This record gives sequence, structure tokens and C-alpha cells, in this order.
Amino acid sequence: MPANLFQVDGKRVDTFSDFLSNENDSKWENLLYYPAKFEKENEGILHLVEKSFIEVSFKDTEFHRVSFVKCVFERCLFMGGKFVDCEFIDCTFTNTNTSKIKISSCLIDPCDFDSNFDFKVDTNIAIDLFHSIYKNSIEEHQPERAIDSLYRMKRAERFHLDSQLERKKIGLKKYIIEKIKYIIHEWISGYGLKICRVFATSVFFIIFFSYVNFIYRDSIFENGKIENPVDAFYFTCVTLTTLGFGDIAPVTYGGRLLVSIEVLIGIVIISIFLTAVAQKFMRTR
Repeated sequence: MPANLFQVDGKRVDTFSDFLSNENDSKWENLLYYPAKFEKENEGILHLVEKSFIEVSFKDTEFHRVSFVKCVFERCLFMGGKFVDCEFIDCTFTNTNTSKIKISSCLIDPCDFDSNFDFKVDTNIAIDLFHSIYKNSIEEHQPERAIDSLYRMKRAERFHLDSQLERKKIGLKKYIIEKIKYIIHEWISGYGLKICRVFATSVFFIIFFSYVNFIYRDSIFENGKIENPVDAFYFTCVTLTTLGFGDIAPVTYGGRLLVSIEVLIGIVIISIFLTAVAQKFMRTR
């Protein structure tokens, strides 16, 4: 069942105390929560630990100063809801509608929603949620969560192209071009947010071109300047980093073409790496 569920059937509860009385074995199930706010009746933080919420509607509800620890939310509605000064620690969301929720002064991990969305039908809801978490994380100076939420928002945007094509909002040509751009950007650098992916991509190209340069060394250099894998690795690193010491150089037309391609790839990788570092630095300030 996707997270675009818009209706929950169950018992209506009109007060917060009435809701608490419906707890059964650390679980609330099939309830329609009607009060405007979900908060402790006296001042203080409401702590809910290892609780389950199954098919509970909290539509347009404002949660204030609530701590959810190891809680499970399954097929719940939070549409139009608002979370203020709340925290979610090791919680799990499944098939829960979070459309148009507002998050402020909260501690919330976007990873908690990894099993929540079906990206065939939930892309708009997912994009909206991760954008809300991103804004909250920036305001609360939570850089790692900000990066994680932005990364998930970009992935949701990639899947959103599928629904746009299906609804004929974009043409096939634009879909293919944009899809390829998203896939390459995610694979190489995690949308400029994952430095480790840029590093892994760099290692891949170094190993690949080191192998090519060693196997085809006679066709590239003719004079045998590359005599072993270490020479090939050294030449590849110098080439991809555009240092160009000149102690080893191609002499054939095919070799020059290949090395030119290696240089261009090296420039691209270096540019992506510096961009990723700059973006991460900017978002962690």
C-alpha cells in the first residue's frame, strides 16, 4: 500500500486523555484523532517509548514537545500536520501519508522514512517531506541530516520523472535526457553530496585506465617506457590529475587520443570532487 493513503477508518477520539485511554499493549490502532493539538496536558515533554501507531489519523494535528523513541508508524495520516519542538529517535514509518506537514525545531532523521514511500506513486509526497526535513535541519544546525534529506529529495525527483512521463507532462526525449543526467549524477557523486562516491569513482577510473595503459602500452608508447603495472599506475595518476610531468608520453595517434580522453575525464572528476567538497562545506556551516 503506498503512502498516498487519504482516509483511515476507526474510532473517533475527541480529547488527548481519551486517546491515551485507547492504548492497548503499547499500541494505538484504528483511531481518528480530532483534537487540534497532541501534547502533554501539563508543561513538559511527552515521552513515548516503543509505541506503535497503526492506521491512526492525525490529520491537521499539531504535535508539540513530544519525544518519540523507537516508535512505529504504519498506515497513519499526518496530512497538514505540524511538528514543533519534537524528536524522533530510531523510529520507523511505513505507508504513512506526510503530505504538506510542517516541521520546526525538531530532531528528525530522514532515514526513518526509507521504507515509507513507493516512488511509483508517492514522489510528490516524498519530495515535500524531505524538503521540510532539509529546511528544519538547516535551521537547527544539523548538517548531516540536511545532506541526507537533500540526497533523498534528489532521488525522489529522479523517480518523479517516471510519473511525469506516464502523465504525459514531459516528452520521451526530455525524459531520457533528464533520467540519464540524474542517474550519472547520482552514481558519480550522489548529486554532489557524497564525497565518498566521487572518491570511489576516481579509484575506478584509476584502476581501469591503469589496466588499459599497461595492456596496450606497446600501442601507446612503442618505446616501452611503461614496463610494469607500477609504471602504468604512476602514469595514469599523473594524467588524470593533469600534472603532466612529461617523463612518460604517448607517441602514437591512438595513444594520444586515449590519453586526451583520460585528461578530460580527470578534469571532470576533479571538478566534481571540488564541487562536492564546497557544497558539503556550505551546508555544514
